[in-house]
Amino acid sequence: MQQHEAREVTRARRARAAAESAWRTVRSTPRSHLYAVLGMLLAMACAVARLVELGLPETDEGTLSFIVVTYSTAGVFALLGYLLGCSYDDARRLSITDSLTGLYNRRHFTQRLGEETRRAQRYGRKASVLYVDVDRLKTINDDFGHKAGDDVLVAVGRALLDNLRTVDVVARIGGDEFAALLPETSVAQASAFSQRILAEVAWQGDVLASGLAISIGVAELNAAEDAEPGELLAAGNAG
Repeated sequence: MQQHEAREVTRARRARAAAESAWRTVRSTPRSHLYAVLGMLLAMACAVARLVELGLPETDEGTLSFIVVTYSTAGVFALLGYLLGCSYDDARRLSITDSLTGLYNRRHFTQRLGEETRRAQRYGRKASVLYVDVDRLKTINDDFGHKAGDDVLVAVGRALLDNLRTVDVVARIGGDEFAALLPETSVAQASAFSQRILAEVAWQGDVLASGLAISIGVAELNAAEDAEPGELLAAGNAG
């Protein structure tokens, strides 16, 4: 009896995980693509419904005309859906992106951090976070100008992107603060990533000639099961 219940629980968890994965895929798909497909399907459905209402065309010319009108309408609806989706994608990208570095902003990072924290707690999966602080940014701004300070922030963002994976979420969460969410990553693996980032930033510092240096802290999400995402973020910034 207990084995049967355990199997049912396992099946339920797998089904839930599959549903969540499918939903994440839909959410990550550009709205321009989704809206184009939905527009085409809507036009086709309306055409079929009209055809059923009026009956099948009795001549070849009627059939040809119906096909031409149907596909033309579907194309127009698909184009309108694509343009609408592009506007949505552009607006959403601006709302979650830091304008200087092109990385995600704090709002989007906090949302993804909450999702990954709940996932790590529910399924016992590993996930880690890197907290990055740019040292002496105010001194760099004072000595070299704010343009040099902006170049430093861009260089740090580039170093994070170049040394992390495409599945990781990299964000600028404050004036001189960055963070990276690393799913399916242990503390040891995250520490190895941090060493590569430190080496890259040291090289960038030599190129910029501005005394660039950073500090990196590492945290593991499932190591603090009772903590809220905001608390984890604050703890990482404090370190």
